[in-house]
Amino acid sequence: MNDFEQKDHGALGSDSVPYAPRNKWKAKVWREGDIIVKDYSSNPMIQKLYGRLCINWEAAALQRLSGLEGIPSFIERTGPYTLKMSAVPGIPISKMEKGTISEIYFQRLVKLFEQIHQRGVAHGDAHQRNILIHNDFPYLVDFSTAYVKGRFPVFDDYVFKCFVQLDLERLYKVEKKFFDRGTPPKMFMLYRVFKRSK
Repeated sequence: MNDFEQKDHGALGSDSVPYAPRNKWKAKVWREGDIIVKDYSSNPMIQKLYGRLCINWEAAALQRLSGLEGIPSFIERTGPYTLKMSAVPGIPISKMEKGTISEIYFQRLVKLFEQIHQRGVAHGDAHQRNILIHNDFPYLVDFSTAYVKGRFPVFDDYVFKCFVQLDLERLYKVEKKFFDRGTPPKMFMLYRVFKRSK
């Protein structure tokens, strides 16, 4: 969910103080028992409207992925800018060193991405702060910019395919970092143009 930095989703105490967002576009996030709350209601107006869109997208993704192991469960919307979901255990793999992640974990991570894609969801922002590890099992968090099939009917297949490619590119980066192997996927044109311009 990582609009905040934390050592372990499972280690937060009940009724924690909200983590300060990294920037004004991010939600405040805190834990209430086994529930994670994301709230954009105190953001400036433009960012709050963007946050409402993100809450809509994340709720839709979590509902589509309901019951899938490794994904937070949707609990409820308590307002247009607020979302409650189940907490998941683990630490971000961004905090892990090379050689500390097992092959079985990586294969489970690949399988988890395959499962969300089969359900018509692509994460699109699966950087290593949003990929967690706990007891050799993967967890994915922060679906605020995820794409759910059917959102844009006219271009749906193409947009979904682009988001899937973003997920595959993130998987490649995990494989490269921790196992010194992997073949980068062929990315869509806009991504290649953007990367070349940086």
